Parts: sequence; structure tokens; C-alpha cells
Amino acid sequence: MVGKPSKLKKNKPLLGNHQKCWIWGRNAVRETLTAGFWPVYELHLSDRLTTEEREQLEGLASQLTVPVFISTDKELTQKSRATDHQGMIAKMAPFPYTSVEKINQQEITSPLYLILDRIQDPYNFGAIIRSAEVMGANGVFVGTHEQSEVTSLVCRTSAGAVNHVPLVQSADLISLCRDWKHNGVRIVGTAMQAAEMLTDYDFQQPTAVIVGNEGTGISPELLEECTNLVRIPQQGQTESLNVAVSASILLYEASRQRQFC
Repeated sequence: MVGKPSKLKKNKPLLGNHQKCWIWGRNAVRETLTAGFWPVYELHLSDRLTTEEREQLEGLASQLTVPVFISTDKELTQKSRATDHQGMIAKMAPFPYTSVEKINQQEITSPLYLILDRIQDPYNFGAIIRSAEVMGANGVFVGTHEQSEVTSLVCRTSAGAVNHVPLVQSADLISLCRDWKHNGVRIVGTAMQAAEMLTDYDFQQPTAVIVGNEGTGISPELLEECTNLVRIPQQGQTESLNVAVSASILLYEASRQRQFC
């Protein structure tokens, strides 16, 4: 369907206000349409896209019954307030987090979970989600307090990975950790002075890794729930690593062990 965008009904919630409800860019838009997980209200395409690219995107949108509108680059920029849209923007519903119950119903022999404790920078959040998806994490768990939501910026930074790795929002990460420990899942945190080296921990066993807030690290309450504390080997003089980098290193080591050990 090509035409003029219709006004959304009042009972249809948006990802953000009218200026913040858009995602854009080839990776984010294409991955979102392909996955069919995050509800899309409208797809707007530039009239400068090639016929082949436009038809491909229109086909994906058609499968999801998403209306498509052809616009100029200037119109896309005005709607999304972005100049790097690459000729495609999509109006989005709020992000659909996965429930804890749905994750618990999955039959995973040795799960690898990632807990994010108050990650506030959307760039960090998106980068961590991207690493989690690439490295095979079975779920990313976030709290509801002082935690970045899944926004357009998070989606773009994750290169669309928000559509492919389960993201769970929980108001009580402490109880979640306790339930996991009761069911044999190890809770692993990081500490610069930890006796156990990252590479010495056995990631082949059921594990939930915690990474903490950019400024204060893992909260004392969650640290108390850890069954193991590991340290990432460092040789330089910088005191600590960026949280997204730390998460990537932890996930890489887990992936390496699970694939090759």
C-alpha cells in the first residue's frame, strides 16, 4: 500500500513521542522487518532507492501487513530528525520485551544469560545486545530502575540485534538470581581484585554473567548473589574497561569455551 500516512488511533502506543518513535537505517529497518518480532506501524521509503531495494522492502512489509509510503529524503529527515536514515524509516510500537516465564519454558541444557545492572548509556546498551546476539547468549536481562529502555538509538547501535536475542525486563533481578541458583545456574560477576581469572572459569556450565553500571559497577546487592567473581586480565595502566567492552570479552570467552572446549 502506498499513499498518505493515516493518523494512528489513540489506543496504539508508540515507541516514543512523534519524533522518537522512528527507527532508521538499512540494518535496523531491514532486520526488524525480517524478524517480524517488533510491531511496525508504517514503513517510509525514499524515492531515490533502487527499484530492487524498494521492492524487497515492500515485500517484507507486505508479509507483515505494514503500510508503505514513498517519500523524499527531505520528508524522511523531517519525520525522523535524522540525516543518516539511508532512505528508510519505520514508525514503531513500544519494544516487546520477552517474559521471564517464556525464557524459563525453553529447554536449554546449559544456558548462558547476561544480566545488565543499570546500564544507562544507549550506545553501551545497544553494543552489548549486539555482542550478546553474536556470541550466542540465550537471553539479556535488565532491571526497570536506572536502566536504558530499548530506543531507536539502542536498536541502531545493536544493528538490529534487538530483534534476535531475547530481552527480558525484570523488576527484581535479585530474586531472579536466587531462582537461577536454586536451579543450578552459576552467577558470575567481575571484580578487578578477584582471585579467579576469567579464562579459568568453566563457562560450559549453566551461567548468568552480570555487568554493572558505567559509573558504579555491579550493585552490592547483586554482588552478594554472585557464586563466582572473575577478573579480566589487563596489562595497561587504565583502571577499567568500558562496560560494553567488558561484556564483549566475557561473552567471547564463554563462546570460545562452548565451541572449542
